[in-house]
Amino acid sequence: MTIFLPYYVAAFALLFCEYRGSTLAGIRLPVPRWAAGVWVGGIAALYALQLGLIWVATQTIVHPEPWRATLPIPVAAHGIAHPDLVEGALLALAAAQTYALIALYRLGVPQKLVVAGFGALLALSLAAPAFVSPDPYAYAGDSILGRAAWDPPAGELPGEYAVVNRLFSTPLLPAPYGPLWISIAHAMLSPIPAFVGKLLALRVFGAVCSIALVVMLRACGLPDRIVAVAALNPALAQQYVADAHNDLLGIVLLVAAAVAVRVRRPFGAAMLVALAGLVKLPLVIFGLPVFATAGSRAARYACAALGIGLAAAISWFAAGSPYLRGLAVHVPAPGPVYVLNLAIALLGALLIAVAWLDGRRMRAGVWILPMMSSYVATWYMAYGLPYALARHRIVAYLLIALPLACALVDAKFMRPWTYAVVLPLVALFAIVRSERDA
Repeated sequence: MTIFLPYYVAAFALLFCEYRGSTLAGIRLPVPRWAAGVWVGGIAALYALQLGLIWVATQTIVHPEPWRATLPIPVAAHGIAHPDLVEGALLALAAAQTYALIALYRLGVPQKLVVAGFGALLALSLAAPAFVSPDPYAYAGDSILGRAAWDPPAGELPGEYAVVNRLFSTPLLPAPYGPLWISIAHAMLSPIPAFVGKLLALRVFGAVCSIALVVMLRACGLPDRIVAVAALNPALAQQYVADAHNDLLGIVLLVAAAVAVRVRRPFGAAMLVALAGLVKLPLVIFGLPVFATAGSRAARYACAALGIGLAAAISWFAAGSPYLRGLAVHVPAPGPVYVLNLAIALLGALLIAVAWLDGRRMRAGVWILPMMSSYVATWYMAYGLPYALARHRIVAYLLIALPLACALVDAKFMRPWTYAVVLPLVALFAIVRSERDA
């Protein structure tokens, strides 16, 4: 998609500047030394405003289709009233969230306050009045179809679930998710009779995964201030609890694999990486950097081969060719932007390989990796976390910048000036600060 061209260029520019000597050491802004409670409360308030603004956007679609009134939880769409005002407000809220995370990272937060703030973000997410993405509806549809999700029937889903076809297509596109996720979705959602109950169950599952992520990050030996920034991160709460994207399950499994490597259980780590691949097959590749400290190069090869081999074999025997055809459907058609997208994917693969075999990582790599897909999505922006884990400064850099990064790439609200003006200014600011820090 042409609108993502500036994002590819910005990611290339950041990586190039770092490669030639800039440190990308992060934004160094002065922050008031307010009490930690003020900053934590501020993050919760900013997040509540963000969720409220998203709901307002769903209620101010200028020409909504009549079927949208039947959605149990409204979904944001294009064609909202005052789109420039909404986008400006969302960007401002995201920038303020990133600023607050900088303050919390520098000043530190007592553990009890982290727990309280984390609980507040989860509660707000569970009660969020709207979705930005319609993906939870797709998951509900997949839970109804079960194995047929990889080869959907020609007609619509039954009864009230036909609205899923309205949101996507008739027939539905084949699910791009692996057998582990399809099994979890079916087992978790099928016993719940109400449509809204299924959607809320997905949010609860996202909250459980969020808690697991924080636990795994602590088990990785990350400093308390980095764990705090993860727990108090509105972007993670919005993407994986309020919007219930299933990607967090795979990310948690990859972080757990890093923990297994840390306690010298490399083959256990390979099993966890394979499980992540059974959520989404490409996650196997994103998990390779966790094997960088798995021992000799031969051990790293063996772990990678086991993880990839298990994920591929189980995917084939559990889902077969329909799953592979479904994955192919989501590959973009060739075109000018596709060439740059392919270049980004190859560069990302190179960064992963270097991290896996040599242990070296680059800060800007955390922005290249989410762009390896066929398009740039907000819920992919945390895909660089397994890559960053071995370098505490890179983990902090990613987590702190995440709210603003997600807001910048949100295709649902972005305006032409978002990628033509704001994105270049943010990238230039990062480069200039890096030059000064070098």
